[in-house]
Amino acid sequence: MKTFAAAFAILFTLCGPALADSGPPARSESFKVRFTLHDAATTRTFDVQVGAASPCATANEKLPDHEIELKACVSAGSQLDIMWSSRSARGEYRSTSSLPLAHGATAELGTANGPRLAVEVQ
Repeated sequence: MKTFAAAFAILFTLCGPALADSGPPARSESFKVRFTLHDAATTRTFDVQVGAASPCATANEKLPDHEIELKACVSAGSQLDIMWSSRSARGEYRSTSSLPLAHGATAELGTANGPRLAVEVQ
């Protein structure tokens, strides 16, 4: 019985700290993401909300002369993954990017002579 108690005490002592450390808490806040797409002579703005309750959000616009698809997803609680595309008579552009998920983070994505997507995390 003493051997069993000693083994249990050793096991509890060695595993106790590992069991107590549950890691960082999950982010429960939500983020508003503003997309501004500049393409030729047009500018379109879209707002979406992402967070723990809804980790992905999409925005789409389909008109006779162009189509825009945007998707933003929270990955691992610290990154914002962005997938977007723009189609028009001039051609089609698709892109996938990631940026830190933090209030105030900004990025500008796209090509120098094609569609450009400005991203702002609010």
